[in-house]
Amino acid sequence: MKKTVAVIAALAALSTADASAGTFVLRSSTTGVIAPIAPSPQEPTIPLPPETPAGFMLSMTGQTSVAAGAALDLRPVVSGASGLVSYSYSGRLPIGANFDVATGRVAGRALIAGSYDVWVSAIDSSGAAVTAEIVIVVT
Repeated sequence: MKKTVAVIAALAALSTADASAGTFVLRSSTTGVIAPIAPSPQEPTIPLPPETPAGFMLSMTGQTSVAAGAALDLRPVVSGASGLVSYSYSGRLPIGANFDVATGRVAGRALIAGSYDVWVSAIDSSGAAVTAEIVIVVT
């Protein structure tokens, strides 16, 4: 019991506590300050997405309304990107259509009539992203 009290007293003598800052710093008699121990934040921090550069735009060219079985060819037009651009999409493509991640092109033969909502995104090398919505109508 005496050893426990002595250890606690020694730790108290070698440390400082700053209640207003919420940190606890251990001090060593031979090496100085050991890294402060800060409490973990209450809420996790979420990194902000990179700002989209002014002028970074994406649009899709080509015919968005085709007859069933007809060729579909939509191509992205990107301006103001910083460096290389990669592509992705979300939504539902018509059966028979394909998306090329390297070029952002939607092509193929739309086989089944319907209305298909698709969002094509372009991401530049800085991490900024823009998205274009297209509605493909197959009659």
